[in-house]
Order: sequence, then structure tokens, then C-alpha cells
Amino acid sequence: METSTHAVLLHAYSSKNSGDGLLVDLSVGLIRQALGATTRVSIVAADPASFPQYTGVHAAPVLADSGMARITGAASLVLPVGGNGRMRELRRLLSSADLIVGVGGGYLRARNCIEAVKLEAGHLLQMRAASLSGKPTVYLPQSIGPSMPAAPLASHLSGMLERFSSVFVRDDRSVRFLSRNANTRRAPDLAVMDFERRSDEIIARASQARANVSHIAFVLRRAPSWSGRQRERYETSTRRLIQLLSPLCRITFAVQSTGRGNDDLAYYRSIGVDGNLKSLKELLATDTPDVVVSVRLHGALESLLHGVASYHLSYERKGFGAYDDLGVDNWVSNAADFDPERVAATLLGTDAIHNFWTSASSGFSHIRAGQYRVIAGLRSALGR
Repeated sequence: METSTHAVLLHAYSSKNSGDGLLVDLSVGLIRQALGATTRVSIVAADPASFPQYTGVHAAPVLADSGMARITGAASLVLPVGGNGRMRELRRLLSSADLIVGVGGGYLRARNCIEAVKLEAGHLLQMRAASLSGKPTVYLPQSIGPSMPAAPLASHLSGMLERFSSVFVRDDRSVRFLSRNANTRRAPDLAVMDFERRSDEIIARASQARANVSHIAFVLRRAPSWSGRQRERYETSTRRLIQLLSPLCRITFAVQSTGRGNDDLAYYRSIGVDGNLKSLKELLATDTPDVVVSVRLHGALESLLHGVASYHLSYERKGFGAYDDLGVDNWVSNAADFDPERVAATLLGTDAIHNFWTSASSGFSHIRAGQYRVIAGLRSALGR
């Protein structure tokens, strides 16, 4: 009896952040689409308990710890203080794999020294273990690269990635960062690829939308590692956008993430938004808005998968890449420097929702081609 293929999925985070949970689900689905429905997928996660729907979920070295345990775990990997049990378990797991896959996402970058240390002590050690295993390795669509391209970390990161079978990137800046690596391929974000797969269902839902915008949902989050001026501009502009829309539409606020370091609810409380806020998933199912304005990319994409047009206030390059792939690049702006009057005019413009979906439909063939490239990369790594 032929045994099924065993794939190990690295770099999973936590399903408490619904965007990260979605990326794991989509990664597992794509692996099985490429290699067969019986493919066994083991998952290495920072929060393994948050994935109860899967069997074979393993705690990631260092990242699954917290507080002093994380510091001690990281030290055990670089200092002669004994072995790290989770690292040994990871090596054993990888030795049993036919294929190693890096989950799609944006975890392979560092904008400052603190983030560089976290990257080295967390995700790079998983990459290093994958490289040392000698097994075929494919990284699903990523945003890759430190903000300091001349730093030693940049060379170290690109050098490790060059050893893998294929590395897929989801934005043009990452393409430029890895331009010397022959194994780099451009492909849409995993959630964008899922958008194409479910296009008939999505367009059917979208066709039921009201022509006039009367209910707008916001998915806000605390500004990331920006300067004080950028954070102030972001909060001032979002308040102004809400102020412009409130007299004309019902406004609701939704929570998209409650994971470690990504607590949207705490941010809402800090800006005076109280009450029992629903998750975005629940809101889409029970009180569907006409439009969503989301600062989180996967909040925007989750809305699109539900057939709801979404304006994305992007704080990272991945948002611009995704909306360009979707053919709706006029519905994305820099969250740190956007014009609230222009965004409001886009949302409330004549036939705004209809025009959004007409543009999105035109991007299907481009997205489909990118999906085929990823599937071919997974199969090719195993010689299929």
C-alpha cells in the first residue's frame, strides 16, 4: 500500500489572529491541492493550542515560549547551556518529511535591531533547520526583506532562501530584494488566490449587495512600528474619515485579531470605542455591511471572500501587491498618509460597489496563473 506524502508546514503563528489562521488553512489546502487530498501535513506553530482542528501540530522552538522561557530557549540555541528540546523535536520532524513548506505571510523581515534579534531567534532557526535537513523546501507567497538591505542580515536571509527549491513572493519590493536568487517567483497572496478559486460564489454574493452604501464597517488596529508623526497622522485621518461618513452611513467597528501583540479590542478601547464589538467574521455573517474599511489586509480579504467590497488602508507593501493582483488598486491607500476626503469619495461614489466588482473580476486570469505557478513549484520540488 502506497504511503501518503508527508509535508511539514513551518512558521505558523496563531489562529487567534484570524489572518494568520487563514494563512495556515489556505497553506494546508494548497499543499493538498498540489500533492493529493491524502497528504499528511504537520504544522509547527507559535501557538499550537490555537489549531485544535488539526492533528500533528508541534510547538515552534522559542516562539511557542513567552517571557523568560523564550529568552532561555533562545539562549540555549546559541550558548553551551545544553540542548533545546523543541529544536531536537523539530529536527526529528523534518527528517520524516518528504517536503518542507513555509507558510505564506510576512514574517521574514526586520525593520530595526530588536526585530532582527526576534527574527534570528525565531523564524530563521526554522529556516536553518529546513536547510540542514536536505529536504525539498518551498516557501509560499511572502513579503521578504529587512528595511536595511545593506545589513548583514539581508545577505544572510537571501543566502538561506537561495538554497530552497522555490521561494514565492507576493510583492514587487520582495522581488527586488531577492533579484539575485534564481529560485524567486512572483505569485499572489494566498488569500488572493483563494479569492479566485471561490470567484463564482463571491460574485454571486456580491450581486446581492445594495447599490447605495448605507452601512460601513471599520477594522482598525494599533499603528505598527511607525514614527510618532506617522501614528498621529494615521489616527487623525481615520477619525476624520469616520466623521465624514457617520452622517451618511451607519458605522460599526469589528475586531479582526485578539492574538499576542495584535489585540484590536484593546486598541478600540484606547480610542474610546466601547461596547460589545463583534469579530469581523461574525459581523459579515450576521450584520453584513455594504463596505468594509480595513487596516488589516486579511480583514480586507476576508470581507472580499464574503462578497463585500473593502477599502484597504495598508501599512505594509503586501496590501498594495494584493490589491494590484486583484485589479482594484484604486481601493488601497497608505494608512500612514491617506486623504480621508478622497477615500470617502471613493466609497460613496456613483456605482462604487458595482465598479469595484467589475474591476476585481478582470483580475481572475492573472491570479489563476499565479496559483498554477505555486502548485507547479510544490510538485516540481518532489520531482512530479
